[in-house]
Amino acid sequence: MDKPISNLSRKDWIDFALQKLSKEGIDKVTVAALARDLKVTKGSFYWHFKDREDLLKAMLVRWEETGSEVVFNEVKRVGGDAKRRLKHMSDIIFKRYGDQLNFELALREWGRKDPKIRHIIAQEDERRMDYMRGLFAEIYADPKIAEAKAWLLFSLYVGEMTIAAPVKKQNREELLWVCMESLLESKGPTT
Repeated sequence: MDKPISNLSRKDWIDFALQKLSKEGIDKVTVAALARDLKVTKGSFYWHFKDREDLLKAMLVRWEETGSEVVFNEVKRVGGDAKRRLKHMSDIIFKRYGDQLNFELALREWGRKDPKIRHIIAQEDERRMDYMRGLFAEIYADPKIAEAKAWLLFSLYVGEMTIAAPVKKQNREELLWVCMESLLESKGPTT
């Protein structure tokens, strides 16, 4: 095979495709559109990928590699009790991933259109939930409370990006922290 037509690496193509997904949705992530926007020929794409499906798989691998696993490893590295680890995880997500809201929304929209992608997202969501459920279980003896708090925190992470109403009394990050602290303060319902 001849040398690639451009200096773009496989990573460059994946990064650009992920940006395009975030801004325009999965339907706009085509070989022709990517090549046009990058001002290169389609041959450059085919140097790195067999076809569009190969690129889409690589995009999902990148999402998995740069998402949960990075956060889990960072939280493990910092350590501490479960409350400290939950706060550190939230800090990472509120600060570092706050600017990736469009990507997460676009990915979930892609999952609504494609059952294979929906399955991959569901698996990753379950992995995230298991991790948070385990941390809350270290704090709250009642497994129902631990699960409910994990669900609420995950809903905060994923759901806050879908709310169009502006935050009124504080900035976004302050509001998220008030929500997080309220999850850690209360013991849950008593029966």
